[in-house]
Amino acid sequence: MTETKASRLPIWLVVSLIVNALLIGLIIGGGLGKRRDGPPPHPGGSEMEIARGMESVVEGEDRAAMRQALRAAFERSRGERRELRQARRDLSQLLGAEPYDREAVLAGFARLRTADSNMKAGLHDELAIQLEKLSAEQRRAMLRFVENSARHPRRPDQRRPMRRQRRDRPPPPQD
Repeated sequence: MTETKASRLPIWLVVSLIVNALLIGLIIGGGLGKRRDGPPPHPGGSEMEIARGMESVVEGEDRAAMRQALRAAFERSRGERRELRQARRDLSQLLGAEPYDREAVLAGFARLRTADSNMKAGLHDELAIQLEKLSAEQRRAMLRFVENSARHPRRPDQRRPMRRQRRDRPPPPQD
């Protein structure tokens, strides 16, 4: 009788190991799957997605005028963008400094937030002006574009480069 119990013990140990391995795999796999999903999509989108959405619903001369207005707003933000880059550099130095100064780091983060807000303010103002020029249907189509972009983000290799060939101009001459 003891021989039968002893021969069953390895079988139960193997079954237990398999079940435990499956449970651990499910737990780890479930956690990894949630990380891959990312945050839930939200309406609104980034400034760039809104601008791309507006571009997708506006045609011809209106599109060219909108692009020019957004480029001008970007150019006007040159000083704010410079301040934002400097705030990032300063914060990097504070984060790596020894001894660590918590108050200086908090002030660095506050400066970074302020610089980011100042840089975006002009662009937001211009986006609001351009959005006002759209019809209600165009704004709804733009919002669908932005929401779809949030649900189905492109991989980095599928994104359009920031500066792309303008379609309304002939290509530059080849040397």
